[in-house]
Amino acid sequence: MDLLSQYGSYEFLPYLSNSSPPDTPQRSLAKILPSTQPQAESSLTLQNTSTWTYCGPLLVPNSITLPPSLHTWTTTTVSSPSAFFSRLLPLLTFLRTFLSEAGVHHYWLTVRATKPTTEYDKPRWHVDDDFFAPTGSIDGDRVQEKKSRREKSEARWKVCTTLLGPSTLFLPSPTALPHLRRVKSHQKKSREHPCTSVRCLGCADTGDVIRQTLAKDFTGEDVESHKYGEVAFFRLGDQKGAVHSEPKCDVDRIFINVVPGTEEEMRALMARWGMGFPRAWCFGVPVGLVRSDEFDRPK
Repeated sequence: MDLLSQYGSYEFLPYLSNSSPPDTPQRSLAKILPSTQPQAESSLTLQNTSTWTYCGPLLVPNSITLPPSLHTWTTTTVSSPSAFFSRLLPLLTFLRTFLSEAGVHHYWLTVRATKPTTEYDKPRWHVDDDFFAPTGSIDGDRVQEKKSRREKSEARWKVCTTLLGPSTLFLPSPTALPHLRRVKSHQKKSREHPCTSVRCLGCADTGDVIRQTLAKDFTGEDVESHKYGEVAFFRLGDQKGAVHSEPKCDVDRIFINVVPGTEEEMRALMARWGMGFPRAWCFGVPVGLVRSDEFDRPK
């Protein structure tokens, strides 16, 4: 993946020439608000908080051939499916090209719709872990295995963007990641067991303390976020990862998260949960309308 070596811990990459959504009413330059949310006057709104997830080969950017569950999800979740697809399809086109050039042919793609919430009023600064890493404790006899997984994690990366609402926040300061490591190291010493990730349920309190500490320590720091029509490429892990947080979410938000991986990794992950591959499904839509697609794809 030499194409990606030019990027640091994170990079904002444009995929549209226009920084306003296609369904945003035209305004005179004098009335354009200096906001990072050009969607503020959009006709696209949300009916619920829910997600649509797909795990499989790169999707063909054509609304007709997309998994049926996505159409079910849009019908129950967004006010205008046509407005949603006018934003999604250009992104899928970009992802298909960008990821193919990076040697990636499969991904885990999540579309997360969130109604206004106070959950993210306080930033939750963190770096992402390896999505495919096995969970559980690591004993002293598996140090080399742990090292191998850590090195693989440091080579991992993700892509995210926002089709509606505020974008993910990133800390550009070169001292942010070292400080995060110090805080995590200090807090991990208080754990009663070794663990691969603060996502462990037994470490929930530790993870919360870390987030509270970082929210206080990073108060007043400069932050960056991508514009509409850009994606954020960012690296994972404690050594090279991008320190980021969800933004304050006081308006409707549609967030896209893309985790690249190999077919083998994807199949193993789905098998761990007793699910077939490829697969697409909705979560959080009204009961009775939940739909899951399990289908065969040409190899």
